[in-house]
Amino acid sequence: MVPSPLRVPDDVRFIVLHGIEYYIDWERMLPGRSFFLKTTSTARQVQKKLRTAAQYFDMELKAVQRCEYGYYGVRVWRLT
Repeated sequence: MVPSPLRVPDDVRFIVLHGIEYYIDWERMLPGRSFFLKTTSTARQVQKKLRTAAQYFDMELKAVQRCEYGYYGVRVWRLT
C-alpha cells in the first residue's frame, strides 16, 4: 500500500544534493520507470540520499552516472 502523498515526510519527498533540492513524485514511480537528476554528484552519493525513500516505500532503486542531452547527472531506476 502506498502512503498518502500528503503524509510523505519532506526528507523522503525531497533529496538535497550540493545544496539543491530535488522534488521526487514517488507515487508515480512504478517498477521499470526512471528519472534523471542533473547533478555533479556521483551515483553512489545519490544512491545514499535515496536510501530513506527506498526504505519508506519498500522499493529497490539503482542509480547510474550518465551524460544525457549534454547534461552530466545520474539516472535512477526503480527496480521493484
